[in-house]
Amino acid sequence: MAARTPLKLNGTNVREMSSTDYDNIVARTAYLYLTDPSVTLSQVGSSGSLDAMSDTRTQAGAATTHASSFRSEGDTPNVETVTVSYDKITEATASLSAPADTNNIRFPVYITSGNIKAMTLQEMYDTYVSDAVDAIIAALPYQIGTSTTPPSGYTNVSTTAVFTDTRADAGAYSAGGITETQDQPTTITNYYLHRANGSSTAYSATPMYIDSNQNLKEYTSAEFDAIMKEVIRYTTVNDSGNTMRFFIDGSGTSLGTGMVNTKLNSSTYAQREVGGDDYRTQEFPAGSAATISTYYLKARKV
Repeated sequence: MAARTPLKLNGTNVREMSSTDYDNIVARTAYLYLTDPSVTLSQVGSSGSLDAMSDTRTQAGAATTHASSFRSEGDTPNVETVTVSYDKITEATASLSAPADTNNIRFPVYITSGNIKAMTLQEMYDTYVSDAVDAIIAALPYQIGTSTTPPSGYTNVSTTAVFTDTRADAGAYSAGGITETQDQPTTITNYYLHRANGSSTAYSATPMYIDSNQNLKEYTSAEFDAIMKEVIRYTTVNDSGNTMRFFIDGSGTSLGTGMVNTKLNSSTYAQREVGGDDYRTQEFPAGSAATISTYYLKARKV
């Protein structure tokens, strides 16, 4: 099949739709999809369908004790790395049937070799779907942010973070506290998932169609909305090459801020004498924050 140029009513004349008309249909279709998406993301407690992300931090090494002397730094266990897996974003797709082509005349008409014909369902796909999915992705259907308050035009999916960056709280460790609890983390940044509400775009014109009496008519906006919404919701799930899916990293459009995983980059050796026969040592996390990895939520056509 091939892309077609639908006909519209221009005053009392029938004309082919302009590129502006086409662009507005694509933008309107993207908006309709965002108000009722068929590929959705949600926050879950664990076992999400998207790849897991790792938050790493350091913790104190195990403490030593000796009755007559301090263990050397070399004989004191090093700080350790703690890794917490975040597998909290899952993708779901709606179960949908292909749009019906009622009497083979449901869809817009176009002219070919002097004849007016109704578009087939495949021609609808070929005409609109690829650009509409691109427009949906460009509109950032979801975003990662660092606040439970969503950005303008978005709704918060959950007040539970999909990723949390933690680091050792270096200030919580002291020589006087040896034996210190090994893992004493502090939260640096929480990352949350937000869904786009969509920004409405009006049609500059609606196409024409053939009614049951074989007359040419102009769709109302509501009638054409119903068709385009059905088409785009189905194809984003089922039309290979135009299906839309979400990923952690890889190719595609980044959706919101990167989720940064950091940890302290050094350690310090500490000693404590208790009584006169208890010599304790321990290594604590120290230094400055180092970025270990940055994860991005991505969307792309597959």
